[in-house]
Amino acid sequence: MFQDYRVAYMREHVKVREERPMNFIRQSVSYVLSQANSKIPHAAMNVQYDVEPLLEYARTSEKNIKKESGVSSREVLLRRAVRKSYSAFFLKALAHAVYHTPEANAFLDYTIWRRPGTLYIADDINLGYTVHTTFGVIKPVVRNPHKKTIEEVADKMRDLTKRARKTDANELYRRAALVYLKIAIKHPDIPRDLSGTWMLIRALLWKRDKIDPAFRDVPEDQKLQAQDILGATCTLTNTNIVSGTPTLSVIQQPEVLMFCLSEIYPFPWVVDEKVVPRKTITLTISFDHRAYDAAVFFPIVGHLKRYIENPEKIYEWKEGDEI
Repeated sequence: MFQDYRVAYMREHVKVREERPMNFIRQSVSYVLSQANSKIPHAAMNVQYDVEPLLEYARTSEKNIKKESGVSSREVLLRRAVRKSYSAFFLKALAHAVYHTPEANAFLDYTIWRRPGTLYIADDINLGYTVHTTFGVIKPVVRNPHKKTIEEVADKMRDLTKRARKTDANELYRRAALVYLKIAIKHPDIPRDLSGTWMLIRALLWKRDKIDPAFRDVPEDQKLQAQDILGATCTLTNTNIVSGTPTLSVIQQPEVLMFCLSEIYPFPWVVDEKVVPRKTITLTISFDHRAYDAAVFFPIVGHLKRYIENPEKIYEWKEGDEI
């Protein structure tokens, strides 16, 4: 009943190997991305960076980190670790770049039926990042990484990532949906919320998926909670591409900005008028064209280049330093 006629035709004329019901995380992703794709006019830019200065600084400074008086062995290990993995560097560097381009750190309320639209410029810079788990992608949020040392950012990312991999993604998304439902009851927008609300009610009444046994006995304080994945003002995703350019990433409403980083890869580069092999990285910036024209985001590109060429501004930053 009420089945898409094209699907009905395929079911009648194509031999099916397996019928696999979508779990709640896939339903949620489908709903969110369908909404984003149909409502947000996406635009994007690709920028390639020579990251040799970053890699050289990380290698050299890692060798120079030694045990100091009053510094624990754990702190020393953490300082060395953040120079071997660049996730915390790029998340913090992008937060600094957004700080210097405050109008880009925003969320949008737009509908033609209520009012012309309002763009909210956020003071908090809450950067979500993607964690790929066996059971789906989860997006924890690091709040105001530009106000934390890189070790604090790395520690927070490690904690969130560890808890993400101990969390049943379906259950987490249900909890987040319930938080949104409570807000929706206070601020009803029936045409917009009806389909999403029905999806949640249906999932609560007729669960297709049970809690995975691997998560059943995990204490609550070792799992992500709904507040850990809500409230992002922009998002960083890593495509894990070995070479080439990352693809356009879909913005999640009401955010207006999405960063996508490739892996570090070798590329021919011109240095002193000679073509030489260099380690590079590509950043794709997706933005909501309703909120801005592309020129608003150009400064982010320049600020990130400055941090890559002067990585000590990120690695050695401490409270009280200029952001």
